Amino acid sequence: MPRLVFSRRRISGLSLIEIMVGIVLGMLTVIVIMRLFAGTEASKRATTGGDDAQINGTIALYNLERDIRSSGYGFSSYNLLGCTLTYTTGTDSTSVTLAMAPVVVNPATSLVPAGDASTDTLIVFSTNSNGSSEGDALIAASTGSGSGGTYQVTTPSSFSKGDYVVGQLSTRPATCALALDQVTKVPSSGSTLTSAIGFSSFPTGSTLFDLGSAPTVHAYAVRNGNLTVCDYRAYNCGNTGYTSTLNPNVWVPIASNIVSLRAEYGRDTSTPTMTGVLATYDQTTPGSASDTSGLPVYCTWARVVGFRLAVVARGEQYDKTMPTSTSNAPTWAGSTVVSTAPTNPTQVPIVVTGNTNWQYYRYKTLQTVVPTRDMIWSGSQATYQGGSGGC
Repeated sequence: MPRLVFSRRRISGLSLIEIMVGIVLGMLTVIVIMRLFAGTEASKRATTGGDDAQINGTIALYNLERDIRSSGYGFSSYNLLGCTLTYTTGTDSTSVTLAMAPVVVNPATSLVPAGDASTDTLIVFSTNSNGSSEGDALIAASTGSGSGGTYQVTTPSSFSKGDYVVGQLSTRPATCALALDQVTKVPSSGSTLTSAIGFSSFPTGSTLFDLGSAPTVHAYAVRNGNLTVCDYRAYNCGNTGYTSTLNPNVWVPIASNIVSLRAEYGRDTSTPTMTGVLATYDQTTPGSASDTSGLPVYCTWARVVGFRLAVVARGEQYDKTMPTSTSNAPTWAGSTVVSTAPTNPTQVPIVVTGNTNWQYYRYKTLQTVVPTRDMIWSGSQATYQGGSGGC
């Protein structure tokens, strides 16, 4: 009987060398994937950071530009321009005194406490008046004693109940200080307006100016990396108590991650009279100690025909690779001295280097020039009411 022979099949596995080679290949694959992922994330951070900065900067500049385009509306008359206006705020009931000017760049810190380092502050003033910017003449002396009074005007139908008004003498006084009143009644017939305060100091021939039902005074400042706005009709924005703790109900954030706000007056310096052509940019506030033009204050304000603005927004993403690509701080048109028209006699640089980690973020600089629509044609006023001398 034949003998059955069974062969044992040899069972074999991976050798140590093969295992080590597989591990090395796997590690290389993981490294390649991780490097690809890191590169993708870096690209995503760069794109996201740029988009964030673009959006935040656009929101900030849009709000500023929209407000400034309306500035000065309703009080471009030489009889008002540059005067001071005193009124009581609606919410904190504080008496404040501000200049009747379209936009004030870097007002006194008693009016607007300084914002973040190396940033500018603004006060923007406008009205929603439906009346004439040259006002309405009084046909009789006004009456009043602080608790109510009357104004007899030429065209009472141009006023409405609730409108805010200011009275001015026919000849602008050397010290032009005005106060705010409010119309409480407009007659269906006749010419006598009833007011909440009533000033008895305006004789026949004086002028009553209608500022509309809702004149606006907004203060802007960059605080803690946000563009904030304060309603100066409601609050005394100069109260440092509102900024020491940064009360968000008073200084309301309207755009985040804003690291710089810069602004300059665009001025017509043509002689002997203004032509409406912007000739130079500077930060000299008309009527201030640094104003050496020698012109009446209403003329220096009338010659401010526009404003140049720059807003710098920072991306939200921290990127440790950034120092290689963000080695220089942002700049704008006002950063360098320019001797050709329109000139820029002094530097107004953008400074973001106060933050030791500034290079690890992306920035977007947005800038524009905003015309003051009611100032450009002011040069056509050969004289102001009761006075002499155009601008």
